[in-house]
Amino acid sequence: MKNRIIFCTGGARSGKSEFAETLALSKEGQKGYIATGQAYDEEMKHRIHLHQERRKAIWNNYEIPHTISEHIYTVLKECSVVLVDCLTMWTTNLLLQDGEFRSQEDINERERAILLEVQAVLDRIRSYEGEQEKTVIFVTNEIGLGIVPENKLARIFRDIMGRVNRLVAAEADEAYMTISGMTIDIKALEVSNHG
Repeated sequence: MKNRIIFCTGGARSGKSEFAETLALSKEGQKGYIATGQAYDEEMKHRIHLHQERRKAIWNNYEIPHTISEHIYTVLKECSVVLVDCLTMWTTNLLLQDGEFRSQEDINERERAILLEVQAVLDRIRSYEGEQEKTVIFVTNEIGLGIVPENKLARIFRDIMGRVNRLVAAEADEAYMTISGMTIDIKALEVSNHG
């Protein structure tokens, strides 16, 4: 039995979270929701409230802004279908949790730590052994389609986020992209450059 990983990407307000939630609800078993957002201001509090209203009592809710790898076994023990919303906020939290960068080596070390944490979560999903197959759905923002940001921190974040998305997408059994409320299966359309 192989636990499944599903990757759902798209732009801001594209409908990717709604698609991912609908996909999760279509699957059998207890649903779990790992929320990575943190409410630092009124706008973020409002966004979190809207997501919570959409989830209602159907989901087991887990607020995990940083070390998902430490909690994923517990979540998988309690739930068959887990939605992580979202990789973008989680990566932001990991990027900023240790304060400002003093050097390029700080940036490189933070990126290594983030990628190791993401890989640890993927490895633990794959290695988890339960009575039934588990499905974990990751929601993320596709942020690399615009201009290069003028702000240094934004450039650092964009580059790391791109690598996180590539890592999870490569591991995923299914991958979808939502654009203006319409979703396409990008794994089905993937082109190999290996002959």
